[in-house]
Amino acid sequence: MELLNDIKFALLPESVMVIFILLTAVLSFLPGKTRQGTIFYVSFIGIVLALLSTLVMDFSGEKEVFYGTFVSNYFTLVFRTIILAGTAFTLFLARDYVEGFGKNTGEFYFLLLTASLGAMLLTGANDLIMVFVALETLSISSFALCGYTKSDRLSNEASLKYLVFGAAASAVMLYGFSFIYGITAATNLPEISGFLSEYELNSILVIAFLFVLAGFGFKISAVPFQAWAPDVYEGSPIPVAAYLSVVSKTAGFAVLIRFITELFPETALFSIILAVVAVITMTAGNLMALGQQNIRRLMAYSSIAHAGYILLGLAVMTVDGITAMIFYLITYLFMNFGVWAAIELFALATGKDNIDDFAGLAVKHRYFALGMVLCLLSLAGIPITAGFFSKFYLFKAVAVAGYEYMVLLVIALINTAIALFYYMRVIKAIYLRPEPEIRHDHVFKIAFPVKMVMAISVTGVLLLGVFATPVIEKSKVLNSPTQEVAVNYSLVRE
Repeated sequence: MELLNDIKFALLPESVMVIFILLTAVLSFLPGKTRQGTIFYVSFIGIVLALLSTLVMDFSGEKEVFYGTFVSNYFTLVFRTIILAGTAFTLFLARDYVEGFGKNTGEFYFLLLTASLGAMLLTGANDLIMVFVALETLSISSFALCGYTKSDRLSNEASLKYLVFGAAASAVMLYGFSFIYGITAATNLPEISGFLSEYELNSILVIAFLFVLAGFGFKISAVPFQAWAPDVYEGSPIPVAAYLSVVSKTAGFAVLIRFITELFPETALFSIILAVVAVITMTAGNLMALGQQNIRRLMAYSSIAHAGYILLGLAVMTVDGITAMIFYLITYLFMNFGVWAAIELFALATGKDNIDDFAGLAVKHRYFALGMVLCLLSLAGIPITAGFFSKFYLFKAVAVAGYEYMVLLVIALINTAIALFYYMRVIKAIYLRPEPEIRHDHVFKIAFPVKMVMAISVTGVLLLGVFATPVIEKSKVLNSPTQEVAVNYSLVRE
């Protein structure tokens, strides 16, 4: 009975996902050509039910399950919702794309749902062992998804690089965990936090922090752990690249927020380290994006740059900073998937993915081109769009955190101006360099699932731009991943 209560109040979405993961696994072995479409609908129903299950859960308080290894509260609710929404978008993008996989599309959906289950568990992981298991569930499934087009050399290369970098990052992170366990003799995060609150900062603890940051930095593609991203984004199937750029990154930020605010609160040295990583990440991402000719590599460096922006909210270690991070991730879901939907449309229609090849897209399909441009402008932070307000609230949180953070704000503003150049290169190709003599048979046909992703993404970009303040105010209740720890150990500064 206690286990059923735990599932009802804390693990209901994850339990639904497990059931449908098993269903997709069974359906993958059934004969017949129609089974692939059936698996798609079964997977989609599973995601919808998992989203609906969050509505019946009690998030007014906090629920610990499995002997405190997993915690469920309002913080995890928001991140699980982002992950499930991103998985649904990925599913729609994959609907027609995976037809080229032949008879193996069932396994694709199985791996996608399994990766999302790992991401959801990662958001509420409250124990070092649970963190590692959830992270590896997400990572191993992602490795397989990256190399799913086995006949494609770039896909194989992407999968191998992701595997090698991921294995190295996991090993380093485990080494950091061993230091923490050696210091505290505990794996439960609240217990570790209680011990470290009275523990004097020393070199061992700093090394542990750096090693753990390396493991999480790999998931969010922060410098210097970002080397895998451009090749993986270019070589992976487009839906997988979109998934990694949003869902995997969101899970990485969720566990990073929990880890930093619980174990290393109000420590100036750790704040400085995070600030330096944030600055280097956004600067390197934006500068490297300037010279890219491939749209998928450009989006990879764009993703790196945005990871740097988001890290600023954690570097200042304030309630407003964490709230701004969460709002940024919500807006990033819509504007990023909108661009990836357009990239997939173009790739399926032409087989090309260079920026110059987008010339004439406004003529071939004006509404889809407009949607892509709106999402690009949102990524650049142009006013009225959701991206502008996500950057505005994030930069505001940095500005009010103290004069010592003003340098970060100036660097972030400069980087925002740099980013505008490479986004405008794509927009210029779409509108200012139309192809001559566009024939009717060159007009693209858009599949309904891709239309849905683009329509929802553009709507989200516009609505979050108009109603940004109410969403931010609602997000302020997320001032800490665990309310109890916030009271006892003052995780973040007001």
